Amino acid sequence: MSITTEALEPSGSASETVETAPEVNLEPDADLELPEDFRLARVPVGQLGHFPDNVRENYHLTQEFCASLKAQLQVPVTVIPIPDDHQRGEGEEEHRWWVVKGNRRLEGALTVGLPKLLCLIDLTKAEDKASLLVDQVVENDDDFRLGLTPFEQSRALFMAHQLGATRTEIRKRTGRTREEVSQAIAAGKLSERTRRTAQAMQYAWTLDELALLDEFDGDQEALAQIDSYISSWGYTGRHAIERVRTDRQETAAHARALADLADAGVPVTEDEPAGAVQLARLAGRVEGFDPEQHGDCPGRGAFFHSWRQGQPELYCSTPERHGYTPPPAITLPQSATTEPDGPSRKVVVEGNRAWMAAATVRQEWLATLLARKSAPKPVARFITRTLNDMPAPVRDKLGTASLATLYGKLGGPADLDAALATAAPGRLTMLQLLPIAVAWEHQMSEASAECKNTWRPGRHSPCSTEDAATWLCFLVHELGPELGDKAYAPAPIEQALIDGTPYLGNTPPDTAPDLPSQEDDDPQEEEGVSPAPDDAPSPERDRATSADVPEHPTAGAELSASEAADGEDDVNADDSLQAA
Repeated sequence: MSITTEALEPSGSASETVETAPEVNLEPDADLELPEDFRLARVPVGQLGHFPDNVRENYHLTQEFCASLKAQLQVPVTVIPIPDDHQRGEGEEEHRWWVVKGNRRLEGALTVGLPKLLCLIDLTKAEDKASLLVDQVVENDDDFRLGLTPFEQSRALFMAHQLGATRTEIRKRTGRTREEVSQAIAAGKLSERTRRTAQAMQYAWTLDELALLDEFDGDQEALAQIDSYISSWGYTGRHAIERVRTDRQETAAHARALADLADAGVPVTEDEPAGAVQLARLAGRVEGFDPEQHGDCPGRGAFFHSWRQGQPELYCSTPERHGYTPPPAITLPQSATTEPDGPSRKVVVEGNRAWMAAATVRQEWLATLLARKSAPKPVARFITRTLNDMPAPVRDKLGTASLATLYGKLGGPADLDAALATAAPGRLTMLQLLPIAVAWEHQMSEASAECKNTWRPGRHSPCSTEDAATWLCFLVHELGPELGDKAYAPAPIEQALIDGTPYLGNTPPDTAPDLPSQEDDDPQEEEGVSPAPDDAPSPERDRATSADVPEHPTAGAELSASEAADGEDDVNADDSLQAA
């Protein structure tokens, strides 16, 4: 087959089949070699066929790839002429060229309906099939090709935007969404120092995670904390950033609370002093007592629970001045069968924080998942199984899921009828998953203060550890293989639930802050009653444990040994009871 500057025409066709590039006036002293055995041309897609010996089995045509290809072909495909004696099969009658490099681009062009492709016609290997097979390896093997890192991609897109490329143009050319383009630009403007620090963390950053570092750009202390969460405890970048953000918010809230107490002249102690009574409880015991009028009492004071650093617990250390004398403490002996085999107090406090921070990250990921127009294969099966088994979180919340705050946060439509009217079958499946996801997530993170117990086997929570593990296993094990690089990466505390192993904490022992010995981490939120501690004592404490004696003597008789072993060391009995 000969190649000329004239456009070749198939039999019976008057239309041009090959568009050659226009002539270019080259400088006479330019040291250029114009090979006679290569041509660059725009060839109709109908004339292109896959090379018969192409070994690629899966073209993996992603939505991003097809969108980018449709916007602009940025890399020519390489073609060779089909031998004249080749027997063409059905549908190959118009084929004139075999694509030997770029079969994925050809398949994408056929999928999106491109009329032509920019082709490099190679006349040097038309008869050398062995060389063409070796070329496939060189062209596609990771040992020979090296993609840009997220750091490099973000810098390129940021600089392109600075030079005038609009976000819309970048989105179309790269096939990325608006959010992904915004993330890339945000990541690209990170300072050189922050970028180098992140690169030194030896972590496979993604563009969306790098974009979140903009919040801490130039803050080396925060970056060091992020590095510690990633390198020491296996956090993903997103989870590490959320933990640092949460820690800082708590620290700031604590500082504001301390300042307010100082302005009000309220002394702050590490713990609630012995014999003191919290104002909320005092108001429930003394008729006419007004906590707002307690500012002049010499016994006023405040302390903080580690799990609620922004909210002080106000107390009175001289309750007898107000007509109330706390009853003496009752010490209950620890049952001989009770062993302190639960997590230490430090692990509990860190685990509570880690669990709630993980919920924030997980729900942000879910919002993206639930916005999909098509449903991954496991979704329909999971919905069917869930509606038949009806696990407790779904049974308890599904009926009111659309009224929950999370419904809108996870992408619930404001007008369901309108959404259903235009939704394709795949989108309908995702809308079916939506209320199920809301129900599970609500029971795991928002139903009550006890949601933070979900990660602890045997502790009361609106969602049991087993049910939470079922949901997490679906997200990670069932959806993960289908979603590939867009799969959810669980935090260590979530992975522990999935694996059925104890969560061991994420604060190095030599850097963990010492916590007040009398502090509880798991309050019972009841009106007019101060939180009742229910954590196992720290390992270093040898004293016998005890529990609050209920206000009604009959209830006190039902106090189990395990409940007694799970509370504070010294507690107060009700007024109607005498000290043992």
